[in-house]
Amino acid sequence: MTHHPDIALPEAHRPRPGGSFDATAITFAAMGLFDGLTADQRARVLLPHTDPGRTHWNFLPESGRHGLALGELDRHQTGLAHRLIAESMSVPAYARVVQVMANEHVLRELNLPLFGHIAPTFRDAGGYFLTFFGQPQPDTTWGWRLVGHHLSVNVTVVDGELVNATPFLLGAEPAGFGPFRILGEEEDAAFALLDGLTEAQLGQAVIHHRPPADFVTRTVPVIGEVEYPGYHGVGRRDAMITDEDRRALAYFRAHPRGIRVGDLSPVQRARFDDLLAKFVERARPGLVGFEMDRVAAAGGVAELRFAWAGGTSLDEPHYFRIQGPVTLIEFDNAEDDANHVHSVWRDPSNDFGSDLLIHHHLEHDHTAPENTQKEAK
Repeated sequence: MTHHPDIALPEAHRPRPGGSFDATAITFAAMGLFDGLTADQRARVLLPHTDPGRTHWNFLPESGRHGLALGELDRHQTGLAHRLIAESMSVPAYARVVQVMANEHVLRELNLPLFGHIAPTFRDAGGYFLTFFGQPQPDTTWGWRLVGHHLSVNVTVVDGELVNATPFLLGAEPAGFGPFRILGEEEDAAFALLDGLTEAQLGQAVIHHRPPADFVTRTVPVIGEVEYPGYHGVGRRDAMITDEDRRALAYFRAHPRGIRVGDLSPVQRARFDDLLAKFVERARPGLVGFEMDRVAAAGGVAELRFAWAGGTSLDEPHYFRIQGPVTLIEFDNAEDDANHVHSVWRDPSNDFGSDLLIHHHLEHDHTAPENTQKEAK
């Protein structure tokens, strides 16, 4: 006899369409870590959910960061922190996060001739800062961030039910060294798509002969209608661009550049789908379908655009962008003679769960007495 577990559940307690335990799993992992911290550590790691610092996600070495450095955790706490990181994303994404942090050991040694004894102070594999925005509890709205050099993970849980995982940034310096080529799969997938385009299609896809030094939208808290890249990377001058370059590379929300995905052949479309998956599948497996449903509701994958700038071989500085109403992916490898990569997955309408929060407040009466009491607890 086949058992149907949902039949015994009252209607009100059955999973809603699209519902899952993803938010619960992330929340429980966060609760385990929070409970494993000392009183002093809890005070340093916790900010209100509405704190203005929530949208400060800069991934460069920075002094005075709020939060708790992973290097300050003991062995047991470190295990709990990694449980939270791994529970909040796919295992391949978690592997990349671990590699990005470990790559700081390599970068420290490579930087010693230039920076000498100060290199360890900002090339630190333990110098990644964890912050909770709102205490993690079931059925509440809260978020967490892990940020440091070449890493910015931002997860938001809304009402204990919905999860947002953007902005999600990974980078690597050097892009490839010894066993490390942390973002090689993403880069190779992009070149596979580019190399399969016809000459006419390249004319649509390639928007400029020179790439930006960093991704065009930078780390702005909210993506505007128009964004321009910086003249150079922060603290660097080895990949300078001009005003003309900035105009050619600009992001226009309402007028995406590049070739339309719906105009690709079936083989090319398969390559594009593989590239897109490299970024969207950074999310927990249970959230990928939700993200793709949002893409479908905003016009579908066919309406996304793929744009390229810079050289068309791996050893030349290059950049690509995937853009749609709820999707923005940027990848640049321009500094250090195309050996320094940044990649980011963003949602122009829903970074830090902003769109989910708006819909949540529209659909739930937070002025009702029972809701007021719930939020006051």
